[in-house]
Amino acid sequence: MRILDRYLFKEMLLTWLAVLLVLLVIMTGNVLARSLSRVTDGAIDADVLLLFVGVKSIGLLVTLIPLALYLGILLAHGRFYRDNEMAVMQACGYGWRDLLRPTILIGLLAVLVIAALTVFAAPWAARYEQELKQAMRERSAVSLLTPGRFIESSDGSLVFFVRSADPATETFQDVFLHRKVEGQPARVDTSASARYRRDEATGDEYIELVDGQTSIGGPGDAEWTVTRFGSQSVLRPHEDPEAPRLRTKGKALSQLIGSDALADRAELQWRVSLPLGALLLAILAVPLAYTSPRQGRFGKIGLAILVYIPFANMLSLARKWIASGAMPAWIGLWPVHLAMLVIILWLLGRRVGWQWLLRKRAA
Repeated sequence: MRILDRYLFKEMLLTWLAVLLVLLVIMTGNVLARSLSRVTDGAIDADVLLLFVGVKSIGLLVTLIPLALYLGILLAHGRFYRDNEMAVMQACGYGWRDLLRPTILIGLLAVLVIAALTVFAAPWAARYEQELKQAMRERSAVSLLTPGRFIESSDGSLVFFVRSADPATETFQDVFLHRKVEGQPARVDTSASARYRRDEATGDEYIELVDGQTSIGGPGDAEWTVTRFGSQSVLRPHEDPEAPRLRTKGKALSQLIGSDALADRAELQWRVSLPLGALLLAILAVPLAYTSPRQGRFGKIGLAILVYIPFANMLSLARKWIASGAMPAWIGLWPVHLAMLVIILWLLGRRVGWQWLLRKRAA
């Protein structure tokens, strides 16, 4: 690499890492805030909170690295234009193709990092997150209940409240239970006491309500059904809405390649598209970062975000369409990348000139 190439590579690399650190802190703080609310509800143990956030952060890196690279190159080139360094380099014969050379190198570095994450780190993190959630789901119901608080199940179909609880005897007093099933009226169970029991053969957990009543009906209904009972058992729900997604994300690359399931094929397309998308974003940032000396360093950030958001959303939508069968898997995510390539060529032709490109090709 020439001196200017090394200088550009270093500036873009440092800016990329700085932007990545800022984005990671913001997203990790968001995950931490949501996890703290689940800790107060008893869904996550405080002992594994930091471990859970760390595992989630590995998955965040896969999508944050391309965005940070894109913004880092834009900011670095914006500084070159603001400080007139770019004008000096171009006056010395450093053209657009020379600008692309270190940019492609740093883009290839990002491709290697993202490929390592998608092949090894991210699947391991998804499997470990699934194990943590499974371990938390298998805890006794007594440890999940906080007296005096309404506890909602993960799928929102059950709300549980107890006035007091005795962990030693695994009993509860003054129990309120609201159950909601799609297509059926709401069901409210109340009882003076309840106790926890577990079926050792199947591993299912039950809350046995004692001496209570069941009310079935909806708000505004003219008729309600009220039934008194001496004892009634309610199965604790175990279904996690994120479990299928985590199982797919946790599969190894060899499992995805040999699978005919639509979700697996969509995941494979996604893992291939992420490194390629990072390289395209890195190249796109070069012509997009062009600014006049009076525009300033952040002149094109707004436009860059407007370009990035449809690109990322279309990749995500195409992935969901493949998984649901709405779009053939053989089409994949390639149309989105081809559209981005057309935008890159159009911007380069606009900045450099199509005649210049044709002369270079003829030479």
